[in-house]
Amino acid sequence: MRDLVVSAAIVAFLIGGWLIFDSYSDHKVGQMSDFIISDIIPQVEAENWEESRKMMTSLEESWRDYKSRALFFLNNEELSEIEYCMIKAEKYVNAEDVSNSSGELNSLAGQFDFLVAREKITPENIL
Repeated sequence: MRDLVVSAAIVAFLIGGWLIFDSYSDHKVGQMSDFIISDIIPQVEAENWEESRKMMTSLEESWRDYKSRALFFLNNEELSEIEYCMIKAEKYVNAEDVSNSSGELNSLAGQFDFLVAREKITPENIL
């Protein structure tokens, strides 16, 4: 009986930890996606490059903070794809390329939204 209680406690701990991370992930990734759409892209389209660079630095710091936690729960391949997209967006912003910068940033925001949808605890994702 004691083994059953210990096993149930461990399973509850794992599920609880995942649910806490799921809530954190949903909030943090949504925040980064909104930041890209509402703040960074308008600055890029207005060709305000200095402010765009500062915002990209802020986004990268948020991403690194999130990624350090997400590595325990999410597929590394998906995180690497987002990392690659972020590096390309940063390069385009540094090159002051409006079209490619805004396109890559829109793609990055979409990847953030897709990440949340794919990793959410739903019956479709479990099966």
